[in-house]
Amino acid sequence: MAERRPLIARRLRPGHWLAVDAFAAVALTIGFSVPAVLVPESARVPLFMAVPGSARVPLFVAVPVIALACLPTAVRRRWPVPVCAVVLVAAVCAPFAGWQEAFVPLAVALHAVALLQARRTAVTALAAALAVTAAGAAIGAPSWTEAASACAFAWLLLALAWTIGLAVREQRAHAAQAVARSAQAAATAERLRVAREVHDVVAHSMGLISMRAGIANHVAATHPEEAGEALTIIEQTSRKALTDLRGLLGLLRDAPGERDDPPPMMDTLRELVAAIPDGHVRVELDVEPDLTLGGETALVVHRLVQESLTNVLRHAGPARCRVTVATRARREVAVEIVDDGRGGAPRAGGHGLAGLKERVILHGGTFSAGPEPGGGFAVRARLPLPTGSGEDER
Repeated sequence: MAERRPLIARRLRPGHWLAVDAFAAVALTIGFSVPAVLVPESARVPLFMAVPGSARVPLFVAVPVIALACLPTAVRRRWPVPVCAVVLVAAVCAPFAGWQEAFVPLAVALHAVALLQARRTAVTALAAALAVTAAGAAIGAPSWTEAASACAFAWLLLALAWTIGLAVREQRAHAAQAVARSAQAAATAERLRVAREVHDVVAHSMGLISMRAGIANHVAATHPEEAGEALTIIEQTSRKALTDLRGLLGLLRDAPGERDDPPPMMDTLRELVAAIPDGHVRVELDVEPDLTLGGETALVVHRLVQESLTNVLRHAGPARCRVTVATRARREVAVEIVDDGRGGAPRAGGHGLAGLKERVILHGGTFSAGPEPGGGFAVRARLPLPTGSGEDER
């Protein structure tokens, strides 16, 4: 089905609104002036009668007052307060000129004041408009009953125009604040995402490089072949870190849907384990056979295992670590990294576990990390599987 286009596809510019207001001002002037000049006295049914006890005012005298009240509304959006003041002056003169509908252009001017000015200014303009309209009704009406009826109708129109202008102003202000908050939240989320990616890539690689460099320095004199092996691993790790950083920059430039299909989970985790120095941490992998996750889920699992192994290298000392990745009821994937090292509570001020928790929560999962009752440390997370993923089709 073809997409429906809005009636006004492009947003109106200030010049367009000026043209609309000018047309309305001229239409109001003509609409009120023509009956005042051409309609016979016997055929006219005025809202307000002439001033009691005064001489009858010629019909053409009202035309300048009508023009003074209606024509300035053409620039009401540019100068709302001066226009409203001019219209108020014309409304004061209107009853003495025999024109009883001055509240109509006054409502138009009042709407612009409520829309574009501060609330205190808008309230002051409303009070002045109500007072002038009430005075005009009292002057022009033959009795208090008719004056009250005419004044009530005029006040209703003025209040409606003022309320609409104020409501639109408040709505625009709220929408602008919502857009600003949304932009700030998006910027914060993007900054945190970049921080998590950089930390996970750099911290893990630099931890391995530091560990291998220490080994190479320790055995350089006695076992040069082991030192050479450590330097080779340092070279490979640094190249891998550089590749990951380039991939991160590409990820920031590309659209979310432009990522390549992820490799099998077992292969990616084996690469992480292979980079760990022998004799420091013994890692056991328990990954569900043929497990292939979607791009975002695979990235979260990879970062979970990567950061957890980095923490084991840094804080657990010589230890044994078990990594388990498996699906639960084909609805979620469970990740557990448990070691039997020195463990202890997480250090305050660290960014690794905090970044992992943010990443898991943003993915809609649950996260926990802390020391085990019998010693060691455990990181556990559960991530929902996307609908229609490969795990649901097996």
